[in-house]
Amino acid sequence: MVRAPRALNLAPVAVLLAHGAALAGALTPNEPLRAPNGDPVCAIYFFPHWWEPWKTSDETVLRDLARLKAMGINTLLVDHEWSQAIDGNWGLLDRGHRLARQAGLQILPWLSLKTWSDMGCDPGRIGLAREWFGANLTQGVTQDGKPSSLLVYDEETVAAGAAYAEQYVRRYFDEGALARFRWRGTTRPCVALTVELGWDGASFDGRTNGLFRDWLRRRYVDEVSRLNRAWGTSYGAFADIDPRDTMVFDRPAHIEGRAAHPQAVEDHVEFCSQMVNRGLLAMKDRLRAKMPDLLIASELPYPVGSRHPHAVAYRIGCNANPSTAYHADVLFLRMTGPMDDVERQTLASHIRATGQKVVLCYRTYSDWGRPPAEGGADPTVVSELYGFEPARFAHGIGFYSWNEMVDVHLSAPGQGSPINEMTARPPVSDRMQAQAESILRAYRGVYGR
Repeated sequence: MVRAPRALNLAPVAVLLAHGAALAGALTPNEPLRAPNGDPVCAIYFFPHWWEPWKTSDETVLRDLARLKAMGINTLLVDHEWSQAIDGNWGLLDRGHRLARQAGLQILPWLSLKTWSDMGCDPGRIGLAREWFGANLTQGVTQDGKPSSLLVYDEETVAAGAAYAEQYVRRYFDEGALARFRWRGTTRPCVALTVELGWDGASFDGRTNGLFRDWLRRRYVDEVSRLNRAWGTSYGAFADIDPRDTMVFDRPAHIEGRAAHPQAVEDHVEFCSQMVNRGLLAMKDRLRAKMPDLLIASELPYPVGSRHPHAVAYRIGCNANPSTAYHADVLFLRMTGPMDDVERQTLASHIRATGQKVVLCYRTYSDWGRPPAEGGADPTVVSELYGFEPARFAHGIGFYSWNEMVDVHLSAPGQGSPINEMTARPPVSDRMQAQAESILRAYRGVYGR
């Protein structure tokens, strides 16, 4: 699986202390998203069939799960895409549910990667999707004319995605460990239609480009002169606009802050983001027609409003504005560290506009495992900072991740696991786990748990 790049922790000790001071006043917490037993949601990205656990016994995975539950985790965020269901005819997914249920934990599944890009990544997958769902999926076209991701808004993509989600929910509703949350006086099941919201590569086919021009007409009140003033262009008519023109729609340059026509790129990113939301909302509507109590979650791999260079590159390159997530009841955000004032204000505006419950999932940086004598932050400061922030500004807490060994993680690698410069080993991994447990105590303590 191709993941959004790891965001480097840019918060030195002094910055952490400053953030901690800002949060140190009287804490007025939000009402959290709660698990069925009333505990606030405490989640972690976990891979019962990925990297090391793919090769390990049930007993090894259960030891991991027991450790996570003892830390205060109640919800596992697990990749359960169709691309993994077809590997062993649901066997890997069945195993994950069986072990999570045995451990007393629940699974919030990611049912696709980057809005079903895993379902349409090659002709073989597209043919297999036709066998499973009877859907005739259509790949898009990149800006330079190569095959791209599926048309996320297309009726066939919507039909296939909704069909897989329905199969998944019905398979694990009673006997599995499907996540459930308290919601407006009831307890309701929840799945996420995608992880890493976005439309990787988008599409520049004739149909999509025509929809873009229609979108621009509405945005600029059918006056091309307004568009020209905003873009710094000289189009004679909306029909003249071609998003394949890299002189105007120069995404790489825009990521670097040097695009000649930045608003043109921003408009195309927002259009694509809204098309992502359109497709996912259509899936949600199909599912809700059959399962009215089903909650829909989604995930953005960076905070809304983040100016972190990795976040900017992902937002522009993968068409991942916050509008991609408007369909969701619950939104998981993969954080780059504590929020700054701009990120807090942007998140507050997003929550007011959408009414969503938001879970902040913090990347697990190795400097958590470095003692203060070696330049690490005071563990108490870190615990209060990360523990109080989601209580004040969001509705749940999570970590990324426990055991994705190619990225930030808390567990030490086992035999056969990939090793790289980000790999944490004892005693660093042990101290990181202790720090995460302390953060969870601080968060749960806000709610008397």
